[in-house]
Amino acid sequence: MTGLILIVDDESLVRSHLRELLENTGYVVAEAETGEEALSMYSQLHPDLLLLDATMPEMDGFTCCQRLQLLPTGDKIPVLIMTDDSDQVAIEKAFAVGATDYIQKPIQWCVLKRRIQQILVARRTMEELRSLRDVACSTEVVSLSQAQQSYLPETQLRVALQATRMGIWDWDINTGLLTWSNDQQILFGFNPGEFDGKYETFCRCIHFDSRHVVTNAVEKAINDDVEYDIEFRILLPDGNMRWVASKGVVIRDASQVALRMTGVDTDITKRKQNESALEVYANHQALIGELSQLALAGSDLTTLFEWAVFFLAKSLAVEYTKVLELMPDGENLLLRAGVGWMPGLVGNALVGTDVKSQAGYTLLSNEPIVTDLRTERRFYQPQILCDHRVISGVSVLIHGNKRPFGVLGAHTRLRRKFTQEDVYFLQAVANILGTAIERKLSEEALRQSEERFQILARATNDTVWDWNLITNQVWWNESVKTQFGYSPRSSKTDHHWWSDRLHPEEREIVLANLKKVIDGGEQSWSSEYRFRNDSHQYSHIFDRGFVVRNQDGQAVRMIGAMMDITDRKHAQEELVKQNMRSLREVSRSQLFADITLKIRQSLQIDEILQTSVNEVQKLLDADRVLIVRLDPDWSIKVVKEALIPGCTSIQGHDINDPCFNQTYIEKYRQGGISANDLRRASFANIEESNIQGCHAEFLRQFGVKANLVVPILVQNQLWGLLITHQCSHPRPWTTWETELLSQLADQIGIALAQGKLLETETRQRLELARSNEELQQFAFVASHDLQEPLRKIKAFGNRLKVTSSDNLGEQGLDYIERMTNASERMQSLIEDLLMLSRITTRAQPFVPVNLVQVTAEVLSDLEVSLQQTGGQVEVHNLPVINADPIQIRQLLQNLIGNALKFHRPQVSPLIKIYGQILTKPDGTEECEITIEDNGIGFDEKYLDRIFNVFQRLHGRSQYEGTGIGLAICRKIVERHQGKITAHSRLGYGAKFIVTLPKYWV
Repeated sequence: MTGLILIVDDESLVRSHLRELLENTGYVVAEAETGEEALSMYSQLHPDLLLLDATMPEMDGFTCCQRLQLLPTGDKIPVLIMTDDSDQVAIEKAFAVGATDYIQKPIQWCVLKRRIQQILVARRTMEELRSLRDVACSTEVVSLSQAQQSYLPETQLRVALQATRMGIWDWDINTGLLTWSNDQQILFGFNPGEFDGKYETFCRCIHFDSRHVVTNAVEKAINDDVEYDIEFRILLPDGNMRWVASKGVVIRDASQVALRMTGVDTDITKRKQNESALEVYANHQALIGELSQLALAGSDLTTLFEWAVFFLAKSLAVEYTKVLELMPDGENLLLRAGVGWMPGLVGNALVGTDVKSQAGYTLLSNEPIVTDLRTERRFYQPQILCDHRVISGVSVLIHGNKRPFGVLGAHTRLRRKFTQEDVYFLQAVANILGTAIERKLSEEALRQSEERFQILARATNDTVWDWNLITNQVWWNESVKTQFGYSPRSSKTDHHWWSDRLHPEEREIVLANLKKVIDGGEQSWSSEYRFRNDSHQYSHIFDRGFVVRNQDGQAVRMIGAMMDITDRKHAQEELVKQNMRSLREVSRSQLFADITLKIRQSLQIDEILQTSVNEVQKLLDADRVLIVRLDPDWSIKVVKEALIPGCTSIQGHDINDPCFNQTYIEKYRQGGISANDLRRASFANIEESNIQGCHAEFLRQFGVKANLVVPILVQNQLWGLLITHQCSHPRPWTTWETELLSQLADQIGIALAQGKLLETETRQRLELARSNEELQQFAFVASHDLQEPLRKIKAFGNRLKVTSSDNLGEQGLDYIERMTNASERMQSLIEDLLMLSRITTRAQPFVPVNLVQVTAEVLSDLEVSLQQTGGQVEVHNLPVINADPIQIRQLLQNLIGNALKFHRPQVSPLIKIYGQILTKPDGTEECEITIEDNGIGFDEKYLDRIFNVFQRLHGRSQYEGTGIGLAICRKIVERHQGKITAHSRLGYGAKFIVTLPKYWV
């Protein structure tokens, strides 16, 4: 659509933005900055529409619109006023001065674009109607003049009527003959020549609701000489309806007797449709305006929803409307409000959010959905719509900031094609509801935030303040009295009450920083300063605040809290003073981590102890540092020492201190001694200390003037002492030095514990290696030395049976048979033990193993047993895995062999071997192999026992074997990082389940 639009706004940015949008849509755009300029440009350009700002300096939009109406044709130009006001007075004022419509700022382009299109369409339609009416009047005059005077040729009249798409009719009142032109017949849905000329036929073409209007107008025109100018509806033969505007005159004789009527009919269907569309649009806009006012008035959501669905049903002429709210779980929509639904559904009915329902599909597709449910294929008809025999419907999304609120929909039992205007109207209502919902949610969040703020203000020990930057008033919580002695009531004044109590040396810079944050658009502020309390003493304060700004970025509020950090400040000041006095100590503390690292770098106990005394001596600049070990008899031995040149060494000496008795040892054993006792363990000057004489004499023999002693604990047991001596002069030991030495003693204890663990681990590793070596030796002996005598026993036994069977007699032969059987059992036992030991010592690398092939080979080896027992084996779904092929073959041979061996008497064994691939939660795959039989089974209480070495549930007389087979199976499975178990009932067979990694790493 094209047209010339004049934008009138004093803000150049707004004009530029609107111009770009309109030109991209195809409009020609002109601009005016003031109302006077707009009136002047209108007279020159005659635009199709004015887009007029209501709030301009000098001449506002209302005045400009009013003056425009006084200009030639100014009352016919459509005016769309842009206003910031949303109250009813401003809206009524806009319409009072002649505005066609209004739109609120900030302007939504989709809304503005639609309104401009509709206004221009309505304007052009009205212009066309005016032109048609003017032509109709002219044609009437021409046709009447022809009929009476025949001034114009008939061909000219026909051309004029065809050009205006009008039909001519002439009715002879006396004969009743009604003559229609071809255009008139086409207008009424007949082909040229089909109309029979009867007045009754004409009446039957008129819509039932309009017949009385037409006949009444004809009677008044004939009898009362009233002008015949009417509009009515007609029914076409195909069932459609058409609007007709009919004008006619009555021709009378000299006595004023009506002889005939003649006139023209015009098709005005399009105009009527446009007028109806404009009326619907106006009603929709009125509804949207009322809904907006209701939302702005702060109505609760339930009232707003009920009002919206009621008027939606009325405006769209549908039986059902609904508001569906998306539930927190996101899986269902609740019928929150609606019209037309069965009792009990509103507030209770749920609709799924999947694509099976129209609402769910709308939610997922994020776009309006218009549907005829009889032909719909995108989703299924939900049960609630089936129950109400709904055929057609339209639904749109109710948008939210973080996620959709739900769906707004309208449905009808009739077959109806909802127009794009219906969708726009429904979406406009949904947008208003969405805005109202977000506003309510924001208000609720603000209310909860205020509640939390009040609770926090009452609960915290800090002084909370709330400064209204508009009124300059400050609110304080009760902590202002607790911390500073001021009552909240006396302090509820402007911010000067606070600033006057700032320390004079800091007031200027604190206020300047605060002003910089507020004026500079920053969000947070913090500062440390001194604040005068009610006792005129200054407290150190750490204050921080958060600036609240409106939509324009203006600071309107500031909230913060004052924390009293006086104690911390004093501690910091004391620490600074101490650090200034003890720069050397500070540098030493920085070395503590390095010393600890050096101590912990080695796991050799001797090296740990030597490193410890060396580093402590250098760190404390002491004359002598000792580590002494307390033996179980409580004797003391110096194990490591570091000392300066010239100082007497006492390393390796056994120290006998008569005063170091059980009492002191017990205190050290408990992890150290108390603060008071600790001072007794550190002496700045032994000559001036109140210590036992024997102990002082003991220290003098080593030249000690001052000493410091801390315990070394290893795994909470007293191991020894870390001792520092000053021999050249007395020395006061600082708290830092005492704590540092204790920490270093702790590190030494940890390092010693780790060293002991290393020694233990090393010893165990050596024992394990020796055990493995012995196992190898056993395997060698078992495979050679132990089996050699057995082979000779068997060989000589067989030779005796062959050469001397006649001399031995029956009892002798029995003895030889028993001896041979015993040696065979012994050989089987040795071979099984040898196999058990070689599972780990002679294991093969893991390679891909085809379990089907391995099973076939095992069954081939057991062919004789299968024939003897009549056994059958079924093999299914065995995969390929990474494994040791020899051991996997041994595993399957043992399990299948047991299944054949332990079968029930008179029952042929049936063995099923099958596998499956399982996926673990971490995504790795494992293979589960099952060997199931119908044998004798066992009681599951013996499940753990059967996998142990030499464990049998039956005597050798019943079933042969060594009792090692299942132990070998378990060890093979464990080597493959798998599991083996079994399920069984006595007399009902057994099922052995082996689980192995499919890909072993």
